Amino acid sequence: MMIMTKRILKIVGFLLLLGVLIGGGLLVAGSKKAPTTTHPATASSNKQPKKVTTPKPVAKLTMTELKRHPDLRYSSIIYYGIKYTHIQRWQEVSDFSRGWQVEIYHAQAKYLVWPDKHIKAEAKQLEPNWFKLDSQGNVTYHSFVVHSFRDDQTKTVNLTEIVAQINHDHAMKKVRQMPTNLTTLNHTK
Repeated sequence: MMIMTKRILKIVGFLLLLGVLIGGGLLVAGSKKAPTTTHPATASSNKQPKKVTTPKPVAKLTMTELKRHPDLRYSSIIYYGIKYTHIQRWQEVSDFSRGWQVEIYHAQAKYLVWPDKHIKAEAKQLEPNWFKLDSQGNVTYHSFVVHSFRDDQTKTVNLTEIVAQINHDHAMKKVRQMPTNLTTLNHTK
């Protein structure tokens, strides 16, 4: 019986040793990376570092541009009126998605600014915000004070100051997009 147990112990020892060797070999083999093959079709899809593109600088707004493009001039004046006049009712025209309708009365150099480029006559119940523009480039913003017998609230600023502020804010792109959302009605009287 002793011989049999020695034989069993030798077999068990051999199997354990064999198991350790195989297990160790698998462990070592698993830690190595498997070689990869590159197919000709996918060889060109190797990722190259992406080129970083810097956005092109937007050209500054100029007085020459405003003189040549009246709708851009009106857009600049409206933008400044909304952002910097601190006249509360100018916030009524601050929805850039609805746009604006500007009614121009040339004889008086008066420009009425209505919210919504598609506004209809029946919606024009309350006196709108408006501005005057003189030949020296001075813009006087006016706003009727609702439920009051006071004079209009006003603020005067020069077009050069408006252009400088828009450039300072880096709002040139936004202001240049505004004319697409602006309609004008000209009245000769």
